[in-house]
Amino acid sequence: MKILSTVPLLCLLFGATHTLAQKKKPNVLIILADDVGTGDVPGYWNNEIVDMPNLRALQEKGVTFTDAHSTPLCAPSRYSLLSGNQPHRGTEVFGTWGLYPSGQTQFYGRQQSIASMLKTGDYHTSMFGKWHIGGGLPDGYNKTNILSSQDWENGRLSNGPADHGFDDSFYTLEGIQGAPYSFFRNGKLLTEEEDIVYWEKGEHVSQGGNTFEILNPGEGDKHWDSTSYNKKIYRKAETFIDNHIENHSDKPFFMYFSLGSVHIPHTPPKQYFDGTKIAGRYEDPHLDLLFEMDLIVGSLTKKLEDENLMEDTIVIFTSDNGGLHMKYPNRVLRGFKGNLYENGHRVPFIMRYDGVLPAGERRDEHYIALWDIYATIAQLTDLKIDEYSAQDSKSFKEYAISGSAGAPRKYLTVYKPQTDKHQAAIRDGDFKFIRDYINKWEALYNLKDDIGEKHNLLVTDFDKYNGLRKKLRNKLRQNGPCPADRGHSFKLRHGKKAGTTVNCSFFRKYSESKCYWQPFGEVVCNSICGRFRKFCRLWKDYEAEFLDN
Repeated sequence: MKILSTVPLLCLLFGATHTLAQKKKPNVLIILADDVGTGDVPGYWNNEIVDMPNLRALQEKGVTFTDAHSTPLCAPSRYSLLSGNQPHRGTEVFGTWGLYPSGQTQFYGRQQSIASMLKTGDYHTSMFGKWHIGGGLPDGYNKTNILSSQDWENGRLSNGPADHGFDDSFYTLEGIQGAPYSFFRNGKLLTEEEDIVYWEKGEHVSQGGNTFEILNPGEGDKHWDSTSYNKKIYRKAETFIDNHIENHSDKPFFMYFSLGSVHIPHTPPKQYFDGTKIAGRYEDPHLDLLFEMDLIVGSLTKKLEDENLMEDTIVIFTSDNGGLHMKYPNRVLRGFKGNLYENGHRVPFIMRYDGVLPAGERRDEHYIALWDIYATIAQLTDLKIDEYSAQDSKSFKEYAISGSAGAPRKYLTVYKPQTDKHQAAIRDGDFKFIRDYINKWEALYNLKDDIGEKHNLLVTDFDKYNGLRKKLRNKLRQNGPCPADRGHSFKLRHGKKAGTTVNCSFFRKYSESKCYWQPFGEVVCNSICGRFRKFCRLWKDYEAEFLDN
């Protein structure tokens, strides 16, 4: 009998021969757009409002996921991508947004960022653009004089990218929409003391003659110009790649590139690096910014190709939440940024990894989430996830390689747990259940037949779907920020007693310290371990008032 070689067999299973002989792990580039929905880019709903040859090229050489999801808003999604967790696993129930006197970020306890995880594999790591998940000032907290009240000569931001695994970072705390309107480099303010000014709300003209807008007043650099934001962070990324090639070529690199586009204010630059017209190219500045976004994606991919790095680089393009712009709404999906209809959290997602992932294919059968990137990258780079990190992340590596692979996850939950706008949604196959705890309504949709979410099945045939409704309602609570205590014994997942069978009484003594070191307790013993007691009391009040029959 003829014995088959195991090498070709492995190549068939995992994609390509070069992956087996690589001397180092693949580079990783994650490009995160801001407020870009599936209706804004080609390849989803036959939307060709803006010419995007570079995103089309990325799709032609990679895999396009049509059922990818974020949270419905910015800061929580950024934490989810970087942590591998849903927002309520972090410090605050629905994200950490700005600067805090305590210097907190959304990372809680011993959670590691994806950059920290990759550094265990000797990665050279970088971050460029919008941070927006917290941090602290070096010398106390003064909201009005956020920059001028600090000793920047001797101090730096705390809990920024440099404290979460990034070797090199060039960023703003809130992108282009909020103060301080200044860039930071590895925690150090790049604005000279004499250049700190207070920007009033309204339209301004930069020192370079560009017109831009300030949405929220606050301090910043007198040279601030939001029209140049994306080009500026690209130049820094380009420099990082050059430095990496010259000084760290024996290592793989990780780059988290977080665009300002296309968040408001919509102030596109007059032209691109090569003189290509941007501002005024289309009838709306929002569309001009989408065009610039595509140019930036093209510059990044071209840089990798010019330096012969693309063959060994995983490239992911996605967005922090769905589309915002109302003049050009998504003509297929319902809703907009901030809600739990599909257009609020279904996002574009393109992944390229030459020789490993197929070219020009789509993945329509199963759903994935931004927090699944963590486990997927860990599997593709053969790195171990720390036991306290990425609790919610599921690898979709096999699904990306082969569309015939099974579903990466059974359920997909999305939350908006604010005390004044509390909603939750869950997917189970083609079905999607939404619950609004404030306005006290529920809806069930079959997305296969009704992607626009126009026909609430609980209205048309409640008796038929009530069983599914109850099942999904209970699953939502189990996975959310206010789960019911588990009624039976379970095994501890972390610490010296990992594997020991206990029940919730294990946490009653020294509950705070035990829950901190045993994060699984927060999932199964929320009344003892839960950090969101005030919020969860409100949640229970809503639950009691809501008819649950």
